[in-house]
Amino acid sequence: MTLVNNKFENKNLHRFSHQAMATTFEIVIQFDDKEYAEQAATAAFEEIDRLEEELSRFEPNSEVTRINKLTIGEELQLSADIFECLKSANHIYKITNGLFDITSGQIIDHWKSQKQSTNSLLEDFNSRKIGMDKIILDEASHSLNILSDELIIDLGGFGKGYAIDKACELLHDWDIENALLHSGGSTVKVIGKLTGYNGWPISISNPSNPTQTIAEIILTNTSLSGSGKQKGSHIINPKTGKPIIERAGAWAMTKSAAQSDAMSTTFMIMSIEKIHHLCNTHNYISGLVIQNDTKEIVNENIYISSNFQL
Repeated sequence: MTLVNNKFENKNLHRFSHQAMATTFEIVIQFDDKEYAEQAATAAFEEIDRLEEELSRFEPNSEVTRINKLTIGEELQLSADIFECLKSANHIYKITNGLFDITSGQIIDHWKSQKQSTNSLLEDFNSRKIGMDKIILDEASHSLNILSDELIIDLGGFGKGYAIDKACELLHDWDIENALLHSGGSTVKVIGKLTGYNGWPISISNPSNPTQTIAEIILTNTSLSGSGKQKGSHIINPKTGKPIIERAGAWAMTKSAAQSDAMSTTFMIMSIEKIHHLCNTHNYISGLVIQNDTKEIVNENIYISSNFQL
């Protein structure tokens, strides 16, 4: 879990929170005028609410719901937001060789509800035609076609990260130069810096023992996301249809909150060798992984990519 440092002490530091996308978003703004900071935060929260109506598969009129109702041969015109979101998700699908896949919503639902036995569930899963390669995005017309009607898109944390990215853009439009945004502590993105620091101080804790700090980081104009097993078997390997059980926690750092959320989830599944190769090949992505679930983490339990910002 990624924890925002709670020792911020500054009279010009203002905190605002908002419930959306089944979590609590918080914005911390450093600005002289509290009233103006609150207006900017309110505008950012309104943007998050707007995006929830477009990106959530649980909203009956959202674009994602409309995609999930498509049949083969139908074409759907997409808004700029959902097209950009799907395009980014497809990029990560490709560079992770399918280990990040937003089309696995049905298998996630089955594991959460546990309505079927494991054997019948996996047999059902293996017969399905899912994967981002079953979605055709047309750049010229901003439209979408599907090659399988078994797809259930679930943006999950990726959608929350995308909302954070867009909220940060809006804060820039309001001339807010120094701010921190996070969604339930799992993804944090910063712009500018906190007075007295070169960025924003963030701590990473042991998922099995929050009192043990794994790393202290100064984030600067970037995003950090963490994934772990605290919430149960919610991370599914789209290659096998099974929830992960081995790894305790993983963190990813990129410029985009959507991408950092996607990569932290992927790092829970991907082998250390492949994480190492991916971070070396795509230098804008870095990672930290706790390999074993123990109360006291030692250095041997941790993998840190060479480009991780410590």
